[in-house]
Amino acid sequence: MGELALSLIGTGNAFAPGGLCWNGFVANGSVLFEAPPQALMALNRLGIGVDDIETVVISHHHGDHFLGLPFLLLQWKYLGRTRPVRIVGPRDTEAIARQVCERTYPTVFDSPVAIEWVEARAGEGLQLGALRLEPVEVKHDTKLVANFGYHAELGGRRFAYTGDSALCEGVLDLARGAEVLVSECSSRADRHDTHMNLVDDMPAVRAAMGAEAELVLTHIDAGVDTGGLARTRVAEDFATYRF
Repeated sequence: MGELALSLIGTGNAFAPGGLCWNGFVANGSVLFEAPPQALMALNRLGIGVDDIETVVISHHHGDHFLGLPFLLLQWKYLGRTRPVRIVGPRDTEAIARQVCERTYPTVFDSPVAIEWVEARAGEGLQLGALRLEPVEVKHDTKLVANFGYHAELGGRRFAYTGDSALCEGVLDLARGAEVLVSECSSRADRHDTHMNLVDDMPAVRAAMGAEAELVLTHIDAGVDTGGLARTRVAEDFATYRF
């Protein structure tokens, strides 16, 4: 098994608390989880080749997870990408992207770059080149078409990502069996029915994980720390963690 490298393009929740960038990360330099508004800037700052991104994985359609996609499409159209790119997300991901771009960059889909749009469905595994994904339904915004976390395997390493969610069976399922879990932790102690916090929820998440598994907290506010939890770290903007 090889190294798993997770590069954080941002770690903040929707309110960008304390100037944190919105949450998202790149796995092994090729798979982008979420497309927050600053995604293109962050990839450039981290020195990750924008054209090296093979797959973009979207958990849900809130703007802090999605509205960087037009800028990625713009780069790929005008700055020389030739390889196809794959975009995975809940139903209507392509339709929403086209609606946004029609009002902002109307010709961005008139591009030589082939886009494969892949609809994620809960419980249905996807083999996407070297990446294996399994979408898991989580508890977030019921007005959206779907809210997913993902089991993932890349380079023989098993990791998982919660997306945005309250504590639920889906989150605990993601925690079980992952070598590394990237989990939202939107506040230290605020209680919401759509998000998790450090004090009430993270101990249950950590308990569901294997003793040697690593927990990475993201989608945070400035008050989040490790809470003394074993093998847990609070992600930082533009940091790369290697496992």
